[in-house]
Amino acid sequence: MSGFDMRVCALREEARDVLGVELAPADGVPLPFDWAPGAHVDLRLPNGLVRQYSLVSRPADGHLYFAVKREPGSCGGSRWLHEDLRLGQILGVGEPRNLFELHEGSGEVLLIAGGIGITPLLAMYRACRANARPVGLHYFARERAGLAFRRELEEQADVHLHVGLERAALHDRLGELLSMRGERASLYCCGPAGFMQRVREVALAAGWPEKALHQEHFQAQAEPVTTTGFELVLAASGRQVRVIAGESVAAAAARAGVEIPLSCGMGMCGCCLTRVIEGQPVHRDAYLGAAEQASGEWMLPCVSGCAGARLVLDC
Repeated sequence: MSGFDMRVCALREEARDVLGVELAPADGVPLPFDWAPGAHVDLRLPNGLVRQYSLVSRPADGHLYFAVKREPGSCGGSRWLHEDLRLGQILGVGEPRNLFELHEGSGEVLLIAGGIGITPLLAMYRACRANARPVGLHYFARERAGLAFRRELEEQADVHLHVGLERAALHDRLGELLSMRGERASLYCCGPAGFMQRVREVALAAGWPEKALHQEHFQAQAEPVTTTGFELVLAASGRQVRVIAGESVAAAAARAGVEIPLSCGMGMCGCCLTRVIEGQPVHRDAYLGAAEQASGEWMLPCVSGCAGARLVLDC
């Protein structure tokens, strides 16, 4: 991962088990890039891990700011940031990328956040307010102490905090929120996978069109391995290799001497998106939409596999 050296300028406790991190260029120069609400950065940690975090800050702020939730089952990303990150430390940061863009227009924007999913949606909320665009933000959390950026959000009339709802109560509340859709309204949702799936189901049942629903995943939804072996042909490189059971397509390609660019390695960021020339991909990613997956034209080889005996990729 190429990128920029950034210095840790501030660390803040945004909520229980939620750490806010502020970064600025290590050499003191202005930020060398721009971004829009919904963007994230790749953060390279000293332990070799690369993780993606949504930006809460604006380019005009002159720094990057994101929040990290401590995950009990962390593989070293959130745990390292919470336990080992220090002021003044230098971290490698990639240029912002936006896979969760707030689309332009004047229609109402409905934002529904669950837990740490508030981070990209708060950036969108601020942008809507700045542009006088109709917006409503609904933030769901298990407990009040877990509400990040609570002080700012409590002061806004178009922000609604929902705390401690059980399964049935959550379903009813979502039903109320999504029962009426304004003309040209769009829905943006981010949070745990189960929460986002529930929001999607309720929205579709209430008549929201697929094109009006937008989501961003923070965690991989499947194991990044193949279940059966198959032949992998790398057409552009003229290489061929056998993908063995339990191995990712990207790993098999690397054995054949073809390095497919990777970032998250979990099927979320789209960095390794590759065109399929022949074969039937088995999609396990959280990046491609349903129609894109059904077309079979593209796949993410870091996690996806093949349903047949042969897969030909344009790499």
